[in-house]
Amino acid sequence: MVKAVQAHADVPWVVLYVKRWLTAPMALPDGTLQERDRGTPQGSAVSPVLANLFMHYALDAWMTREYPGVRFERYADLCGIPHKSAYADWRIMPTVA
Repeated sequence: MVKAVQAHADVPWVVLYVKRWLTAPMALPDGTLQERDRGTPQGSAVSPVLANLFMHYALDAWMTREYPGVRFERYADLCGIPHKSAYADWRIMPTVA
């Protein structure tokens, strides 16, 4: 994720803060802190931005590369692939789901 942010951010402090968000410990209800080794903090301001960046590479670029003639639209984590053909039902939809 940090490499993707570095590719799109032109100011160093953005990358710095993303790294900090991704390595911040999780506060448990009893007040203790638990180290994390993956994911983004639930409810953090950066989570939707990083999710959108991930979906850009994981879905948008993949669809463009694998199915260049198929139109699709995505808003956040929702994706719509309008189709009227049996080919789309048979070939594309199982690979996206």
